[in-house]
Amino acid sequence: MEENLEKLVAELAALIEKDESRSALALVEDRHPVEIAEMLDHLPEEKKRYLFQLLNTEMAADVLQEVSDLSRDQLLETIEISRLADIVHETASDDAADIVGELPAEQAEEVLDQILPERASELRQLLRYDEESAGGIMSKQYVSVPQDATVQEAIERIRASLDDVEFVHFLYVTDRRGALAGFVSLAQLVLSRSDQKVSAVMESDAVSVPTDMDQEEVAALVEKYDLAAVPVVDRAGRLVGRITVDDIVDVIVDEASEDISKMAGTTDEEIRHDSALRIASIRLPWIAISLLGGILSGTIIGHFRGTLGSLLALAFFIPVITAMGGNIGIQSSAIVVRGLATGEIGLFDIARRLLRELRIGLLMGVMCGGIVGLVAFVWQGNALLGVIVGSAMLSAITVAATMGALVPLVFKKFNIDPAIATGPFVTMSNDIVGLFIYFGLAFMLLRLLA
Repeated sequence: MEENLEKLVAELAALIEKDESRSALALVEDRHPVEIAEMLDHLPEEKKRYLFQLLNTEMAADVLQEVSDLSRDQLLETIEISRLADIVHETASDDAADIVGELPAEQAEEVLDQILPERASELRQLLRYDEESAGGIMSKQYVSVPQDATVQEAIERIRASLDDVEFVHFLYVTDRRGALAGFVSLAQLVLSRSDQKVSAVMESDAVSVPTDMDQEEVAALVEKYDLAAVPVVDRAGRLVGRITVDDIVDVIVDEASEDISKMAGTTDEEIRHDSALRIASIRLPWIAISLLGGILSGTIIGHFRGTLGSLLALAFFIPVITAMGGNIGIQSSAIVVRGLATGEIGLFDIARRLLRELRIGLLMGVMCGGIVGLVAFVWQGNALLGVIVGSAMLSAITVAATMGALVPLVFKKFNIDPAIATGPFVTMSNDIVGLFIYFGLAFMLLRLLA
């Protein structure tokens, strides 16, 4: 598929251009929804909508879940309400809620009015949860039985649910209040006597998550316990849904993409917009931080212009000092941000983490400072310059490594997404601190030796 994608898209575009709908449909109808979605993503907007209208409802529902966010937005703008209602009916509840949640309020109500009341009520319940919480990503399709049911009754319940529930990993067991009491694997059901109570064969130590748990925490829990699915409970412990591993994979991809965008000082939203004005408005706040950093850096250089004038060779090493400090700071912050996201770093070990980065910074500072100081001495034949540059490099790298680790930890402490601590912010702060250390040290040493 990968090798022929360009050729297939070109052929498909040509058929659509000639309005040969039957040939276009024949080219895609036997393919996997993921492959059709990939072709749709590469088609121009109008041709994308043309092809989507040719798909039957079941295939359209599957494809709509697989296309990119941009393609989904473009398709949802023009799909008729009646067809959209049919698609929502064919889609798993968690994905259906995502589709309805992306619609304008009035259009969403029209769609909900055209589906079965029971289904509409289910989706309204899901839409009340934060979209990045366990409740927001859970599915209402699961199989459960009361704990006094027999194994035979449990097996019959699973058989009856096969049309509505995909991937039955476990049978959940509830008590009289509907609270989660445990779970039974399919293998255990098959190996148990049909007249046994499920309460006698169930595992009572079920790992569950509350509806308000953040999706990143859910992903970390699933990874920790190697779960194929995790049940979701409300505040009273009642079973209200489940999250399957395919949803967790989506969470991991989305969160990684979001963090990378934030580290670059932008957002995933950029991809969805063609407007230069809109994209510029997203990037400008972060560019403004860099601009402010540049102005402050220039102010520092201007303040020490006398020092710079007395030893002009100092100017040669300004890019080296700022670049090394920025690079080390970003490395440290990236490691801490990732550690916080995966749970490998907790707020309880802030002191240990900072001491570690301080030691790393000192070690790298000694090596890099020694090298650049030696270069400065050999190049300019000035021992004082070598001492100033080497010492400044040592100090700047040590401070940068410590700040790179500290800033994300502080942001996390105040419930601010630590990913925004990287990129322009860390680079700006390290440039300012590095220059101040460099010229401050030069000023003091030159005065002492004057």
